[in-house]
Amino acid sequence: MKQFIFAFLLCIGHCSIAQVQVAPDTSKAPKPMVLDKKTYKMDIPKGWRIQDNCQETLCSLLSPTDTLSYIDRFVDNINITVDKLPSANYTVDKYAQFSITYLPSVVKNFKIVEKKKLKPNVFMITYKGEKSGYAQTWRQYYYIKNAKVFIVTFACETEKYTYYKDIVDPYLSSFKLK
Repeated sequence: MKQFIFAFLLCIGHCSIAQVQVAPDTSKAPKPMVLDKKTYKMDIPKGWRIQDNCQETLCSLLSPTDTLSYIDRFVDNINITVDKLPSANYTVDKYAQFSITYLPSVVKNFKIVEKKKLKPNVFMITYKGEKSGYAQTWRQYYYIKNAKVFIVTFACETEKYTYYKDIVDPYLSSFKLK
């Protein structure tokens, strides 16, 4: 009987040791890649790449394909565009209204999903429609500084937006003006 109890305790001890998990060392976790330009910076989603010829005023970040490339023809992307404003007193509200008026001319079946002023110089809109033969959803941020508008746009196929939104939002939120 003593041998049975000893074997049982040994087995329990072995099982409890096997269940111990070591926490990963997060101090050595890789830092995200950063797109660092003269007037802004932004973290780049893991696995995404910077399109060739990225400039200060126009830069695209491209996602990896979701499936086999011959099936997945649409490349989800984040675009950053910098434009001069017509005047130094042009507000973010005025620019957002201009965009909301202009976008239906380039996006078929344009529909606003959400619009919100986030800060005195930052406005966000989410909209959907059809462009280039794809049903797409866009999340677009407008930042105003020094008579310039910095437009950060995430675009993906509408059917994938719910999936991508939570993944991409922290990166979109990482955009900072210098």
